[in-house]
Amino acid sequence: MAHPFHAYEEITLQQFILFIKSHNKRIEENINIHLNLEPFILEPERKMIQTLLESFLRFLSAPNIDDIKDRYEEHLDTWLQSHLPLLKDNHFSMFRLIFEKSIVTSLVNLKHAQTLSILMFLLSIFSHLIHSYNNWTGAEPEQHHKTKQENAELKRRQLLDQLDELLIISAGFKDFAFILKKCEVL
Repeated sequence: MAHPFHAYEEITLQQFILFIKSHNKRIEENINIHLNLEPFILEPERKMIQTLLESFLRFLSAPNIDDIKDRYEEHLDTWLQSHLPLLKDNHFSMFRLIFEKSIVTSLVNLKHAQTLSILMFLLSIFSHLIHSYNNWTGAEPEQHHKTKQENAELKRRQLLDQLDELLIISAGFKDFAFILKKCEVL
């Protein structure tokens, strides 16, 4: 049985920022609660992740909405680039998880009318941040790595096929010099 697709009204960055600014205090409280409740974070990491969370919340709360317009990706990239020296994969993952939990908790408590729209916009923000982070840190997605391995294996097999054909058409020991010469080209 197919599940129905729940349509949602897309929001703009301006609307998202208005939500963040309007509920900044509540979101900040939720961040602190979720950060302290997370059992898998060691104390030094907790401080680093808290710094990232506070910085990101300030970043989203601070801009003048009219200045940003639709170029928010550039603003996100600026924030991310300024924090790259601090970020490790596990910090980035926990930062994202706790921020999402905080927003979801705020939306549920508020029973906000645009809950789905806000969550989808938040996910698009994090999609952009993850993509940029992977590009700048040189982290390759697993699929890309598999493709490289598959291409290398394919190339190796093609070379073996060419060597097999060369051996088949040769007359054995008499063509040894010819075989070596052809292998140099392969």
